[in-house]
Amino acid sequence: MRIKISIIVDKLPIIYRHRLVSLIKEALKRSDEDYKDFLYNGKITKPFSFNLVFPKEKQIKKEIIQIDNKFKIEDIVFYFNNQVLNLYISSTDYRFIISLVNGLKKIKRFNFSFDNNFLINGEKIHFQIKSLSVLNEKPIKSETIVFKTNSPIIIEDKKDNPIVFDNEKFEYYLNEITYRILKSPHIKGKGLEKPLKFEPIKMKKQVIKHTLKEFREKTGKPIMFLTGSSGIFKLSGHPKDLEILYKIGIGNRTGQGFGMVEVLG
Repeated sequence: MRIKISIIVDKLPIIYRHRLVSLIKEALKRSDEDYKDFLYNGKITKPFSFNLVFPKEKQIKKEIIQIDNKFKIEDIVFYFNNQVLNLYISSTDYRFIISLVNGLKKIKRFNFSFDNNFLINGEKIHFQIKSLSVLNEKPIKSETIVFKTNSPIIIEDKKDNPIVFDNEKFEYYLNEITYRILKSPHIKGKGLEKPLKFEPIKMKKQVIKHTLKEFREKTGKPIMFLTGSSGIFKLSGHPKDLEILYKIGIGNRTGQGFGMVEVLG
């Protein structure tokens, strides 16, 4: 299932994905706290992916972003003049979607900023939840699908080194990661039906700025740089596996807003 949440917000810093995770967690908490605890009290694969789409008309400025009490950086802030941003969330798990939708209906306003965290020039930001709708998904019946990334695909080796689409090991790690994800009992309960074959059509490398509280505490650095792959590609495999990937995203960190894809053909 795939949903669209329309949000009104005046501005956002370039590091925003972690706060969308917080919005998702807050919605789950308000609707089904047991399920929220199941997803977030342990290190398990999240059965969803998401992507935030900005309006075409926006201003870009460099301003002071206060991440928390320890870190301030000067970086990009997007200004939207209170236009609508659309947050798309996709999942195979009906309990997740139903809990998320029910929880979001209870949230009229979400504080992107809180205490002294994620302030722009000392000012706080909040989301206004305008509307929510369920979208139709394209059925997957073929063993080869052309996908387009909505958010960059992150593939990392066991040492967290990035593997991008033109690396000769990309397909190997894509299969290894996907097999492990699908084996999760709450995703599929078994690995790939057959190996995936990846063919880039129009791809590019993309570096994304990201932050997490655990990362800041562990490294003493304000932000991390993730290297991903974006664009159009052909993916071959069993239709059942391709459908799951279409719904939960591809690669690492899907629950942090990476790897969401749409079907082109």
